Amino acid sequence: MAGVTLAASEEHEMTKIERIGAHSHIRGLGLTDDLTPKASAQGMVGQIKARRAAGVVQNMIKEGKLAGQAVLIAGQPGTGKTAIALGLAQSLGPDTPFTAISASEIYR
Repeated sequence: MAGVTLAASEEHEMTKIERIGAHSHIRGLGLTDDLTPKASAQGMVGQIKARRAAGVVQNMIKEGKLAGQAVLIAGQPGTGKTAIALGLAQSLGPDTPFTAISASEIYR
């Protein structure tokens, strides 16, 4: 049986596609300076109240009022918790660690 071979460019493209995640388009919270959510910005759409609340948390962190503490975002599946958390981490800068975990990884 003959083996299938890929050209180098095809192999590179497949690797590139595999690395794209569900939230790879998120670049921030999509807020104005006064914490007003834009309709669609930085990969975020909808979740107006949650994005504004995340903006308040962002400001508290930047002002040192929430330093050294964790932020827990809870809610039903599929409501945008991971997207909001990733947007918050992205808006705080590249030195902000971000780890997405599910409740099943903590609670047994």
